[in-house]
Amino acid sequence: MATPKKVDEVIHDPSQFSVYRMKGSDKLVIRKKGGPTREQVLKSERYERTRENTTEFTGVGIAVRSIRFPLLHVKHLADFNFTSRLTNICSEILKQDKTGARGQRSILLSENRHWLESFSLNKTHAFQSIVASPVSCTINRNSKSAVIKLPRLTPGINVHLPWKQPLYRFSMSLGLVPDIVYEDGGYNDHAADRQDTGLDTEWQLAATPFPPQTVELKLNTKHAIKDSHTLVLAIGIGMGKPGANGTVEEVKRAGSAYILAVG
Repeated sequence: MATPKKVDEVIHDPSQFSVYRMKGSDKLVIRKKGGPTREQVLKSERYERTRENTTEFTGVGIAVRSIRFPLLHVKHLADFNFTSRLTNICSEILKQDKTGARGQRSILLSENRHWLESFSLNKTHAFQSIVASPVSCTINRNSKSAVIKLPRLTPGINVHLPWKQPLYRFSMSLGLVPDIVYEDGGYNDHAADRQDTGLDTEWQLAATPFPPQTVELKLNTKHAIKDSHTLVLAIGIGMGKPGANGTVEEVKRAGSAYILAVG
């Protein structure tokens, strides 16, 4: 019987092959590795489009983080990971840039704000299905502020809470999102331009009418808003229950939120 040859006697360049055992068998399986090498991806003309797509995906990721920033005060009310949906939106906004070269296109939210209008952070219970009366608002770019008018709400008439907790409150947030532009050989996240603020109303008994309220949010910055900046205003509703020592505990996964306005 012939003596089995060692793997390194059969394969002259081990780096080009994978060697492993199949489940339930003692035999070695030798398979040639597929796909381009790292060097090819980085330098070959054949993979130029791959490099362009990778660079632009980095810019899209920065844009998504920038949009999530003003949602920090309401994102705990989401019932799914909405990052992928924001990624799709930012990818579509990137395609609207007809002046930048492939691999260098910008995510100009300031020119495509409508893509974020009424963006929901929930799949199961949309905010508008819970609060039937419209919530009106005004965004003022000069004063870097927003005014939200919460309507009078009557349980079972224009507010329908799908959860059983006895308390609820509204959460609101306002933030500044910069355009993500390719410059100086890469995408600048303009982190210094990001601003946000948020607040909550007092807890309200779910069984009693909610009186109308007017709330103002204002960014704490002295710098003027640039044309390349977008104000994002979001609102949410969250449920609570009595806690220890007279406090109220917010209930996880019992709430809903969405982007109320952009401007």
